[in-house]
Amino acid sequence: MEMFLSALQRGDEKAFRLLFNEFYTALCLFAERFLGDREAAADVVQEAFLKYWDRHSDFDNYYKIKSFLYVVVRHTCLNQLRDKRIHVEITEDVAIESDEFFREQVMEEEAYRVFYRSIEELPQQMRNVIQYALEGLKNSEIAEKMGVSDHAVHAYKKEAYKRLKVRMKDHYYLLQVIFCVLLK
Repeated sequence: MEMFLSALQRGDEKAFRLLFNEFYTALCLFAERFLGDREAAADVVQEAFLKYWDRHSDFDNYYKIKSFLYVVVRHTCLNQLRDKRIHVEITEDVAIESDEFFREQVMEEEAYRVFYRSIEELPQQMRNVIQYALEGLKNSEIAEKMGVSDHAVHAYKKEAYKRLKVRMKDHYYLLQVIFCVLLK
């Protein structure tokens, strides 16, 4: 981690690309919740990374970088909403601007980012089963698509569940919801 942070501070483009790939999707989802527009969200996130790049040498801590990116995205989204004079009910506006809403959104996006990274680390067959399950397919449909038995799909799911549980032990608050979807 120290070498990665040092490379970021020096302005290493490969390190920046890794950082970008690590957070881009989660930040886009975060911004889209505010704006309701995927393209506008992507623009906001790219702008946040540009702002980070302009100040990359100021950051000596991974969590400060992450916080900076989320705060910049949040503020940019709120500013865009105000600039467009979008009328939101006062209760929604207060909720969107509240620190609690912000923390909840960051936690949720972070958990999903970790979850999908964990899925990518699974063996190919397990990864396919989990991805199909996330698309809402039943075990029998997954088995047919993959050319394996229903029992094999169940076994892959069960083993994937165990592995994901271990990998995500620090993100326990999301596990129940995710695995309810997977074990249908």
